[in-house]
Amino acid sequence: MLTVGAAIGISATAQTSAPTDAQPEAKPGVDQVVVTAARRSQLLSDVAGSVTAMSGLKLEQLGMETAEDVFKLSPGVQFNKGNADGALYSIRGIGTNTSSDNVVFGQAPTGIYIDDIPFTDPYVFISSPDIAPFDLERVEVLRGPQGALYGSSSLGGAVRYLFNKPNLDNTEFSVMSGFSSVAGGGNGYTANTMANLPLSKGVAALRMVLTSRKDAGYVDNLGTGRNDINANRADAGRAILALKPMQGLDITATYMTQRSRQDGTSAVSPSADSLTVDTPTDAHVKSRVTLADVQVNWERNGLRLTSITGYQTKRRDQVNDVSYLLVPDFTMYGGIEYPNVDRAINDEPRHSNSFTQEFRLASAHPDRLDWLIGAFHQKANFFRGQSITLPGANDPENLPGDEYFATVRTGTAVENSLFADLDWKATPQWSLGAGARYFKTKVDFDRSNYGAPFTHFSDSDNGVTPKFSTRYAFTPAVSVYATASRGYRFGGINTVGLLPYKSDSLWNYETGVRLQPNRDLNLSLSGFVLDWKDIQVSSADSNGFVIISNVGKAKSTGLEATFGWRASQALRINGSLAYTDATIRSDFVSASGVAVDSGTRLPGVAKLQTTLDGSYNFAGPMDTQGTFTTVLQYVGSRRAQMDAGLVLPGYTTADLRLNIRKDNWELSAYVQNAADKRGQSSAALNYSTYLNPGTVNYTEWYPIRPRTVGMSLRYDY
Repeated sequence: MLTVGAAIGISATAQTSAPTDAQPEAKPGVDQVVVTAARRSQLLSDVAGSVTAMSGLKLEQLGMETAEDVFKLSPGVQFNKGNADGALYSIRGIGTNTSSDNVVFGQAPTGIYIDDIPFTDPYVFISSPDIAPFDLERVEVLRGPQGALYGSSSLGGAVRYLFNKPNLDNTEFSVMSGFSSVAGGGNGYTANTMANLPLSKGVAALRMVLTSRKDAGYVDNLGTGRNDINANRADAGRAILALKPMQGLDITATYMTQRSRQDGTSAVSPSADSLTVDTPTDAHVKSRVTLADVQVNWERNGLRLTSITGYQTKRRDQVNDVSYLLVPDFTMYGGIEYPNVDRAINDEPRHSNSFTQEFRLASAHPDRLDWLIGAFHQKANFFRGQSITLPGANDPENLPGDEYFATVRTGTAVENSLFADLDWKATPQWSLGAGARYFKTKVDFDRSNYGAPFTHFSDSDNGVTPKFSTRYAFTPAVSVYATASRGYRFGGINTVGLLPYKSDSLWNYETGVRLQPNRDLNLSLSGFVLDWKDIQVSSADSNGFVIISNVGKAKSTGLEATFGWRASQALRINGSLAYTDATIRSDFVSASGVAVDSGTRLPGVAKLQTTLDGSYNFAGPMDTQGTFTTVLQYVGSRRAQMDAGLVLPGYTTADLRLNIRKDNWELSAYVQNAADKRGQSSAALNYSTYLNPGTVNYTEWYPIRPRTVGMSLRYDY
């Protein structure tokens, strides 16, 4: 489906060290947007599936600085906010939680990839890094399961961040800095720099990027008297070395690191409308990710061999106040009351490291048959601990060191798979595609509660995920497609009760039509049905421990539509609409004992989600050029939690931006969420309090950012 990225004329190509595939020939009347969603270069209009391509340059022009901004441009995608690097994504309604705090174990349903390296945790949730759009080549959003080419976690779809690669021929330099202020909150800033240095013209080049930003806070803690506690500082750097030592061989080596720190929580409570929290202690989150990868492409005798080797580390330590759960009532767990305790502190360190290796062999210059085969290996080592302390308990017999609860889980998750994909052009107008992936996953881990000896757990799973597609072009401007694909994610075993759970089973059936009646207008429409069985559902047992169970089945049906209209040389208008009806289709009882009825909506998905954006170019004073852009978004009401009647109301936001350019300089002024709407991105009802009558139910709401105004200045050489 031709979506927002193509509709607004986003350029999805950039100067790279060497293209991994020959660039496809542009066709009359079709936007020249090139993507690599199918592991090969294709015009977006030729893809038999739903892909949104958003260039980093366009995201910068629209003022998109965080993932919360970026994904409003992709229909059918819901960004569920959390604390720093703790967001969850759902595509086409495929998800069972909106808060990562309720995802202790199990794999998220949306795959996140950075330059083809998987970043979605296979078993223990660590983090989901928020990559700044500065100097990105593009972001691709693949809707629908991508199990055949992308492996586990891409159950509902996949998100790909692609960095700009070094320019082998020319020196480049960019710097951008900015300042922002949030209504009722604090101030923020951005400072970004890029330098591209050819080391040997046409042979070697180095590209270095540094980014630093502070997201202004707007949540106050009444208990500690601190304001703007959810301010987040994110600093990142990357260096990319590109080599082309001979014809047919190119090598790209990347190193990236990013740190985030948040000295508070992004959640508000107990009212969704307030921007406050009342706890005796401030939370804090520290997150860091690193990535090192080497990609080698070797072309010889009509074949292309690709090797991608990656190593990543992730660490995210979160400390938060859980006094609402344990103070002053300890009797709900059959414990002892401690009158001198006025707070409870939860400390959760978590970290992982992962090695991945992928080999692909493909046709280098396909004529009618385009094919590839490959093998993939991933081994992730993980650690997650948790301790809850009650300062002042002074009970060395029952609570040594004031420690109320302690657990440690450490282990490995391994995935091995073989995959293949082919696309056959039966006629100049008609193409057929097929692919499949055989996977085998295994989880081994050890658990210790309260310092007891470790207990070992192990579980494995395997299966096949096929996909089929067809596309027919009646003319270069009119085409239709149909696709069927299956996705999967890791199975595993619960740390409580030795209860295993298996991989979900999800099939996507989709058809679409693309129209471009003239060079200035394009339209697209797609419909889909997703059948989801053996759903991995996280809920709490009677003691508050999270249990994952394969329960019930669900169906998501919907329509996605986009248009792009170039009204004149100066004015472009684009729009997207996603209607998604995602519901449980069988009754079941969660581990918490809550009955979930058939027809209950899946959490985190709005039935209706629309975006309208426009840009107007004009000549300014003193030989300047200006652009005025606006982005309007509507997100309908959503259910926050499957086994709780918690509903997030719909909201509408408007973003406005004015860019003025002269020579190599660009000055921008903007306002986001201009009407200062109090929308909610996600929410969570605490499982434990929900299960214990007589205690106060405690809900954490994650509000969207209030009205934000700012300015930025950019220089490009």
